[in-house]
Amino acid sequence: MSAAFQFSEYVLDSRRFELRRGDRTLKLEKIPMELLILLVERKGELVSRDEIVEKIWGKDVFLEADRGINTAVSKLRVALRDDPERPQYIQTVVGKGYRFIASTTPLQSPGASNGKETTQVAPAPAAPPLGPVQSPRRVLGRPQLTALLTATLLFVLGAGYYAFRTPTVQSPKTLAVLPFQPLSNDASDQFLELGMADTLITKLSRTSGLIVRPTSAIRKYTGPDADPQVAGQALQVDAVLEGTIQRVGDRLRVSARLVRVRDGASFWSESYDARFTDVFQVQDTVSERVVDALAVRLSSLEKASLRKRDTTNVQAYELYTRGIFFWNKRSEDGLRKAVSSFEQAIVLDNNYALAHAGLAGALAPLGVLGYAPREGVYSRARAAAARAVTLDPTLPEAHVVLGALYAHYEWNWAEGEKEFQRALELNSNLAWAHLWYGYMLNCLGRFEDALRHGKRAQKLDPITPVNLVLVGNALLFMGENERALLEFRQALELDSTSVPVHSGIARVYEQRGEYEKAVAEYRLLVQYSQGTPPAKAALGYALARAGSASEATQILHELIAASQTRYVSPVDLAVICVGLRDDTAALNWLDKAYDEKSPALSSVMTNLMFKPLLTHSRFKSLLQKMGLPGAGQASTMNSGGFSIPEMRL
Repeated sequence: MSAAFQFSEYVLDSRRFELRRGDRTLKLEKIPMELLILLVERKGELVSRDEIVEKIWGKDVFLEADRGINTAVSKLRVALRDDPERPQYIQTVVGKGYRFIASTTPLQSPGASNGKETTQVAPAPAAPPLGPVQSPRRVLGRPQLTALLTATLLFVLGAGYYAFRTPTVQSPKTLAVLPFQPLSNDASDQFLELGMADTLITKLSRTSGLIVRPTSAIRKYTGPDADPQVAGQALQVDAVLEGTIQRVGDRLRVSARLVRVRDGASFWSESYDARFTDVFQVQDTVSERVVDALAVRLSSLEKASLRKRDTTNVQAYELYTRGIFFWNKRSEDGLRKAVSSFEQAIVLDNNYALAHAGLAGALAPLGVLGYAPREGVYSRARAAAARAVTLDPTLPEAHVVLGALYAHYEWNWAEGEKEFQRALELNSNLAWAHLWYGYMLNCLGRFEDALRHGKRAQKLDPITPVNLVLVGNALLFMGENERALLEFRQALELDSTSVPVHSGIARVYEQRGEYEKAVAEYRLLVQYSQGTPPAKAALGYALARAGSASEATQILHELIAASQTRYVSPVDLAVICVGLRDDTAALNWLDKAYDEKSPALSSVMTNLMFKPLLTHSRFKSLLQKMGLPGAGQASTMNSGGFSIPEMRL
């Protein structure tokens, strides 16, 4: 077989381990180069991922190789300027492997004795199966010392050797922990894979010198083609922690490595083969090694916090990871399954503070988002949040949930603010604490403060749309409609199906009097929310204002009928009545919402749809009973109501 090939403008010389484009030699690392040689030599054939692992890493390689394929392919695409959507060179066969599809021409490699020379790609040594296993480092060759070598030269060589062995890595300040991947699709455990990442995020977030992206930001980076460098660039972090995990019987295999986003280089890795009951020790060790590798200085309290065990019950932990998985589905069904999982975890370990906080955080949105009546979820959520704070007063997540319950279920704004502030004292880098605090501040008309917390949440978590929505809402409430629209459109680029984003855009159109455009946005809202009552109510309001009173009335009747079989907040019915200019009916529904203590009533003061009611004494009385600033302040607002953000831990 020829040792050199030409394809398009490239020349690959396997004997010289070199890839050239024209007169330029391209910089390519060892693994990507070996993969390219393998694919080119097998041109037109499907090369499976298993074959790639065996050829490059060896038969008994442990954990790292499968993810390494993804990184190698990504680097090859960069070098070859190959578009994965319209490949010219490397074709991905999903779930199988890769195929080199470009035409190649064999060449005589310079210095080769004949055209029949074959280059054998040697597999890298396999990592031993038991851990922890330190990542391999390059060994500097030592020149033979002679009698003429001076002490100075010995010192210089020794210093150079040490520097080469231990490269200085700039300490990243921002980190993303990607969902762990299975060793094979047949061994996938989605609960454990996301749960491992979530646990490490929780642990590492307890260090003040490190900003860690939340689980909500990283959950989409699953699957074998998730590239850590690409993900890190999108997440706007300095480093990415990725890994693989597999449970076989009572054994647990875990591998983790840190990737520097700037150049894609791996600067720390370890592998573990342990009993599954030792999963907590593995998590502790990985957390400590990551902090060390990132050169983050910890206080004594932070060191203790890093090793804090939230539970020692493995079965309870497994159920907790199931809860986190379903929680991230962001749907009514997902929330209900999360509630069930957290409750089962608590049965096994009633002192599991995170599980109690998780239960409260899954129950609360069921009422806030209109999936369940207040009496069906509030008392359980309140008890769970209080229990979490009692068990662990230093758990910021529990204080956030408690703050949300005070604010939106009890309208006890002062206590809600205390809890939000306490959460931020414990962890000022908790994005969703800023998000929920900002939402409450908007409800109170404190828009400047809400804007500040929204921007902070956006900085901590730049790719989660609801953070941009919070900023957009604050601007909208301040009369900055065009600036708000820019924020909403930027959020739309992050998630084109986001319900809060389309709601924000629709409200801008309402401000302009462009109700037909608002109707179009609300129809998308209904579609993407799977027909929730708040989305239908907003559509009904816009239809009424656009002159389609009959369709708006039909939606009103549909929601009233639906309330016989599922919960529909009276606030939703009031919204449509205001659109139909039936103020008396709207006020009657709002009074009913107050009697029910509907959480949807929290934003009543800042809901532009209720602006026609501001002069009514009944509406002023409602605001006063809720402890809101009052109609005088509300009348100056140039905004509509906005969607409640998702409750997250």
